[in-house]
Amino acid sequence: MFTETAIQKNNLKLQDYKIYKQQILDIFQNYKNLRGEINDGIDLKSLERRIENLKNNQFLVAVAGEVKAGKSTFINSLIKEEILPTDVLQATNALIEIFYSSKPYLKVTYASGKIEILEDEAREVLKEKLKEIASISEEYRDIPVTLIDLYILENKKSPFIDDEFIKYLEDKSGMENLKELKYKLENYAMNRSLDNIPVRIELGYPFPWEFDEIRLVDMPGVNAVGGVHDISFSFLDKANAILFVHPIKPVESESFKKFISSVITNKSKENLFLILTHSAVFFEEKERLLEEAKRIYSSLVSPDRIFAVDSILKSIHEDLQKGKTLAEIKKEYRHKRKWVVYFQDLAEEEGLDEKEAFIKYSGFHELIPVLENFLISAPFKELIDILKTIKAGYEEQVNIHKETIRLLQSQKKDREEFIIEIEKKQKGLKKLETYCYFVLEEASSIFIGVHSPIENSLDQLKIDYYDRFLNSKDLEEIRKHYRDAENDLNRIVQENLKNISKFFREKLEQIGEQYREEYNIQIPKIDFSAIEERCRKEVIRKEEITKEVVESIIENWNFLKPWKWLKSGRTKRIVVGEREVLNEEAYLKSLKNNLIESFVEVIETLRDQFYKAFEFYKKGIGKLLEEKRNYLENLKKELKSNEKIDYEILMLEKNIALIEKEVKIIEGFLKGLS
Repeated sequence: MFTETAIQKNNLKLQDYKIYKQQILDIFQNYKNLRGEINDGIDLKSLERRIENLKNNQFLVAVAGEVKAGKSTFINSLIKEEILPTDVLQATNALIEIFYSSKPYLKVTYASGKIEILEDEAREVLKEKLKEIASISEEYRDIPVTLIDLYILENKKSPFIDDEFIKYLEDKSGMENLKELKYKLENYAMNRSLDNIPVRIELGYPFPWEFDEIRLVDMPGVNAVGGVHDISFSFLDKANAILFVHPIKPVESESFKKFISSVITNKSKENLFLILTHSAVFFEEKERLLEEAKRIYSSLVSPDRIFAVDSILKSIHEDLQKGKTLAEIKKEYRHKRKWVVYFQDLAEEEGLDEKEAFIKYSGFHELIPVLENFLISAPFKELIDILKTIKAGYEEQVNIHKETIRLLQSQKKDREEFIIEIEKKQKGLKKLETYCYFVLEEASSIFIGVHSPIENSLDQLKIDYYDRFLNSKDLEEIRKHYRDAENDLNRIVQENLKNISKFFREKLEQIGEQYREEYNIQIPKIDFSAIEERCRKEVIRKEEITKEVVESIIENWNFLKPWKWLKSGRTKRIVVGEREVLNEEAYLKSLKNNLIESFVEVIETLRDQFYKAFEFYKKGIGKLLEEKRNYLENLKKELKSNEKIDYEILMLEKNIALIEKEVKIIEGFLKGLS
């Protein structure tokens, strides 16, 4: 079986995935051609959707961390191009999305909807533009500019800088004596508008990557005032990997602990890496500090996903790769000079090649393979699962072809015996339909009702999350718990649907051999994974969760607007002013009450939809039995000439030979990855 261990053993890389993916797309096309109109039990539409997702698959890597932790330098090292400005204090709450593009491309979307695009510009031009829109000017570094921007974003106007608003800024930012800087606050607010506050920055560049399906997201600093906001949270939630960047010393970090406990979801923790930066500064202590980090955080993140790296050393390695000498690097880049001298001497002592030495000392030679392996483990499993699905379809096609050949040979040999054979199969099919009726009744008694697994799970979920919502300390924690609740609901649905599928599959397989021997009938195969997929779509339907004419909390997903949690606030847009925003205790209490009420509503809606989804299983089984019945009826009616029978047998045997050839290719593919 293809597992993460197998992936690690094979040391597969992103480039390998790209090659294998293309091979599987070709295998799928051959499968479609050979399948034709045959119903081999595989839901073709479901398989086509999976193939389409495969074609459009991207790997989203979120890079989070504290301000000044070295995120920009780290990202520059990953993309092998010094394009993100590293000498500025990031001010914007906007994300910077970085991806491969054949031509340089920068798109900035502002809060007003205004879009600014730069194309085919030099790297330095793009770098300067990024510095311009994403940094705090020296003049305003002692005031909480991000909070002022947030107010403008939420209220669509500049704030009135009075004592009440200044107190709000002090409370949220932890800064003191802001009254003395009132003139600065007013000047900054006066010059900010929806037209110059960026909300999304997209950077495309012909980076020297081997793999162009990665999209890196540079997140705003998690310790920036204002917290982790909704757009950042949504990216963290869907990221394939989250890299939290933190200086190697001091090792212990409260922001990282809070990030795990109160910001990201439990599901996102599975994708988390801790990257300790600036390791060259503490090179003599590097191994000790790394081991200390693994000990401290072992309960929060897997120790094999904690790495100590140095981005400057990686950058020097990239310079060497581009053909520069260490002497040239020392002369051109002053900030690299001392590191070149120190580690050049160390490399000579250890007898290492210069390129080999700098990538080794940087720590990236350990991080990159593990990160690549992690990113492709889930997509590779999907590739393998698709291959197994196609193989199962081929096996069923061979069974159908062989059964048809037997019937045609029987018709050619003795037409009376052929009619008897068909009638025997029809009799077996009727018995099978009766058996399936009892199976469906048994399934209803197990999976539907007050004591069913789904009911028990949903009841427990209500109890668990009622307490978590009630005990949440702030908006970030509430948001995390709500997303955790959604993920748990989805997990409960998937587990129960899989259990139902397993039940039906085992029951039908159990009787299959008996019916083949007694009635010479091939029981039709059912694509239960496709049924599960349709059921999940039927169940998880957020747009149905509404309350009278009031916008649901899920539909208005913005935790930065406390009044939107009140029913009155969700019926129309209103501006409530600064004093209302500051009453955090009141709106937090109201938020919790509304959230608990809405969550119970979500569960009740899901329960109803789940029971409707159960009907898919009945329909799926009934449809295939009906197709089998019609097939036998048509065979009985259509008696063919010997010449036509010979031709059809020849075509069927030819198809079987082609299928067996494809199956061997698939088996070779699977064997290589097992």
